[in-house]
Amino acid sequence: MLKQSLLSLLVAVALTGGLLVACAPAAPPPEPLLSLPTPAELAELPPTPTLSQPDQPPPPTNDLTGQPTPLVPPTSQPPPSMLWEVALSPAVPPALAEEVRRVLASDDRFTETAWEVGKQVHLIVVPDGERFLAEWVYVVAGSFDTVRDGVTLAELASWPVLWGDAATTAVFAPSFPTLTSTPDIPSDLWAQTDALALLPFDQLTPDLKLMALDGVNPLYPNLPAGYPLTRSFGLLGEATAALALQTAWEEAGTPTTNRDENKLTRTAVTGVTALVRATAAQMESNGILWPGEEVAAVLQTADIAHISNEVSFVADCPFPNAYSSSLVFCSADKYLQLLTHLGTDVVELTGNHVNDYGSAQFARTIDMYETAGMKFFGGGRDLEEAHQPALFEHNGNKIAFVGCNPAGPPGAWATTTTAGSTPCGDYSLLKQQIAALRQEGYQVIATLQYPEHYDYVPMAQQKVDFRALTEAGATAVSGSQAHHVAGFGFYKNGKNGGFIHYGPGNLFFDQMDMMGTRQTVVANYIFYDGRLLSVNLWTGLIESYARPRLMTAEERAAFLQTLFAASDW
Repeated sequence: MLKQSLLSLLVAVALTGGLLVACAPAAPPPEPLLSLPTPAELAELPPTPTLSQPDQPPPPTNDLTGQPTPLVPPTSQPPPSMLWEVALSPAVPPALAEEVRRVLASDDRFTETAWEVGKQVHLIVVPDGERFLAEWVYVVAGSFDTVRDGVTLAELASWPVLWGDAATTAVFAPSFPTLTSTPDIPSDLWAQTDALALLPFDQLTPDLKLMALDGVNPLYPNLPAGYPLTRSFGLLGEATAALALQTAWEEAGTPTTNRDENKLTRTAVTGVTALVRATAAQMESNGILWPGEEVAAVLQTADIAHISNEVSFVADCPFPNAYSSSLVFCSADKYLQLLTHLGTDVVELTGNHVNDYGSAQFARTIDMYETAGMKFFGGGRDLEEAHQPALFEHNGNKIAFVGCNPAGPPGAWATTTTAGSTPCGDYSLLKQQIAALRQEGYQVIATLQYPEHYDYVPMAQQKVDFRALTEAGATAVSGSQAHHVAGFGFYKNGKNGGFIHYGPGNLFFDQMDMMGTRQTVVANYIFYDGRLLSVNLWTGLIESYARPRLMTAEERAAFLQTLFAASDW
């Protein structure tokens, strides 16, 4: 009944506007048209086209001629004493409401009025309004330590504990009966096991885990058109006012979605690579690209792919001996093909073994990276170069990599005249660098070649040192040294805070004697609109001394439980 009465009023107003255009100057806005509905009535309002269906409904026609009836031109100004009153539904997401208010404030034809049931207004901004403004994507999330990776829509409809903010709850309560409003989603999710939340995509934070919905993960490109947690928002009410506000919205260049794929950057950060010994022997037997067959999918599709290669390439490197006990390493030049095949964009040089065959060979290796189009950090052909960050700008996101080697040995460090990894000293230079880059708008990924520790639980001093880098402004800190995978942490002190991964483990190396040295993590840092939005974990298990494969569901669940139990929450 409400839908029919509103549409009848809209057509009547449009017809009246057409007659006025034909015989008189532009008319002032009519008296308020809409009586603000209750939540139940709001759910009955007609749908608006989405981004995938951008066409507006056909204009009303004159009953006598069958020709479209022109609307009052949106450029006409109401008399100074009259304004079009606009009310925003409680279901409008806060970020979208802010954009609407910005446009209203810039146009003296409109004024916002509070949403009060029964109040008379000219326009309302509502889910599924007739004139499209924006499409909003929502996601399902749990706390970061959630083991399961996804949920079905059917499961979500009856999920025991499901939270949302007030606006999200107003949108989805009819579809999800257990959905309850809460003002602090992250804290509530961490406080209750197996709780989930619905929230706008752009409101994700790194301490939350995005859950795939029916197998679809909105962190990745090409979101299917039928993704069920997408809602459009638009205008309903007096026709001329609606067209005028929609036009002002478009002319202001206001974002029409909270999930713009042109603002997404996925950076894949890995653990130890050392193409030596048994790993190299397997490459000789099975092909240079063989170790990367399964992990290639995650690295090649990343916008920025990171490799921490601890060993220099040497032209006359001896043929690999799988059983060698020597800790002096080199890699054959041809093994660089594996790194180029994986789409490596940036190489970390903080490793302990970069100078095993001398600094001249390491300098030559850096030349090879540059020729292959790879950036590098954490080392250089002299000390000055070793302190330089690797800088990227992608889809509006500025990302910087910095790193150093506190573990040594001293022979691996760069000097003013020789190549090597970057010494850390007392971390003061690294902290200053992080702070300066953050001031320049970079999201900083800091990596350390920390002393080895063969355990999932990080050392106490490691916690102190990694946290200090987040205090300096690092967005993420990663322990590149870790042959044994280690847990995670979140740390915030004052205005700065960050995501910490104490050790991703080996990526390509031949340590098969412990489960913790065979397990590996590729951390996918998802940046959106200039900030770290989420962290997604690829988990693998190294086989045949060289080749990480994707874990099975059972292996992954057990592994994540172990990692989360050892983490620094």
